[in-house]
Amino acid sequence: MLFKKCTVYFNISSFFLGDTVTIGDVSFKLKTPKSPELVPLNYMSDNLAQSVVQHLRWIMQKDLLGQDVFLIGPPGPLRRSIAMQYLELTKREVEYIALSRDTTETDLKQRREIRAGTAFYIDQCAVRAATEGRILVLEGLEKAERNVLPVLNNLLENREMQLEDGRFLMSAERYDKLLQEHTKTELDAWKIVRVSEDFRVIALGLPVPRYSGNPLDPPLRSRFQARDVYHLPFKDHLKLLYSVGSNVSAQRISQLLSFATTLCSQESSMLGLPDFPLDSLSAAVQILDSFPMMSVQHIIKWLYPYNVLLGKEGRTAVEDALKRFELQDSESPLLPSRIKKVEQIHGSKTLQADVTVQIAEKEVKFQVPAGTRPLKLCSGSDTFIETSSHKQLLAEMMQSHMVKDMCLIGGKGCGKTVIAKEFANMLGYNIEPVMLYQSVAQLPLTSRS
Repeated sequence: MLFKKCTVYFNISSFFLGDTVTIGDVSFKLKTPKSPELVPLNYMSDNLAQSVVQHLRWIMQKDLLGQDVFLIGPPGPLRRSIAMQYLELTKREVEYIALSRDTTETDLKQRREIRAGTAFYIDQCAVRAATEGRILVLEGLEKAERNVLPVLNNLLENREMQLEDGRFLMSAERYDKLLQEHTKTELDAWKIVRVSEDFRVIALGLPVPRYSGNPLDPPLRSRFQARDVYHLPFKDHLKLLYSVGSNVSAQRISQLLSFATTLCSQESSMLGLPDFPLDSLSAAVQILDSFPMMSVQHIIKWLYPYNVLLGKEGRTAVEDALKRFELQDSESPLLPSRIKKVEQIHGSKTLQADVTVQIAEKEVKFQVPAGTRPLKLCSGSDTFIETSSHKQLLAEMMQSHMVKDMCLIGGKGCGKTVIAKEFANMLGYNIEPVMLYQSVAQLPLTSRS
């Protein structure tokens, strides 16, 4: 007997009269959010990949069953994007925390603050989410120390938690039973707080031990319903890239995606090659869409700087893959040479600038985000002497800034900071330097006293 593989396709539909969202055969009744500013926006798109829709349907099923979920997959923004898409779709409020090895119990439960000589306990994300009926998104579960997350064990399993200020969080079911025998005033006097029945947890993490991090404790792991969120399927990803790069040939996009997928395969991992950032391919195709004459291999080096990060064997393996998919440069690849103009765009809702870059004999004009200060093509600083390599680097930084943030890699004292300051002056940005080192805490990056 032969069994034919069957693919089930789901559609997302909204029935605004009944305030209901339906994915396939699963429906969710919407509620009006108390704090609309905490509902994610601009994550949903008109054409979602079927694999993403299936993930959203699965999360909706678990949400309706009152279960917490754990989205596990390779590095990249896809897992977080799916979580935020679900929250936007269902109009749920979010409490978000990015976990690190510096995260402590106080970051999850309560923080003690002193105001006018008096100590107060301030509820943190987990407590706020539990009491207000929000979704708690925990990102980077594998980064947290093993003695931190167990504080959430009882909250996840029984919806209960003892707080530092003497209050006790209790599940909605048990609280409502007590309310039948006692008054709310009595429960408030006992410092018992009701956990909302709408409270859920969405955890995001990497598979360990393939990636570095701490494996989850079995008791904590058993609290979640887990789902493997891998990269988009080749067909879905190809369709997405086609929609982004209308000026780029279909063959070129297919070759680029095939090359990137090869570097994410198990064979490449066995060679010690790091994963290619597949989620950044849309940014590369956007650059190629504005600069179709540019070298594909050069843009690949921006996303995957193998010539800097890998040894001789790794570089050879990557270059062999480039040859296989016909992406290797010709003898004289076309690269941007310098920035010709930087002009402020007036009348726009967002701060933007028109930038003109010279590549070969052509001039290409495109728009980039800009700062609040006046724009300057040249800072005129006595401490910066511009060379041809600086001009090319600044032009490439403008191309990257059109679609994404960037990271300058180089040896000590090679001029990274000076180039960053010159780039900021061109686009009218104020600079906020943060010195990072091995034992830097999360606090300086997120708050300031």
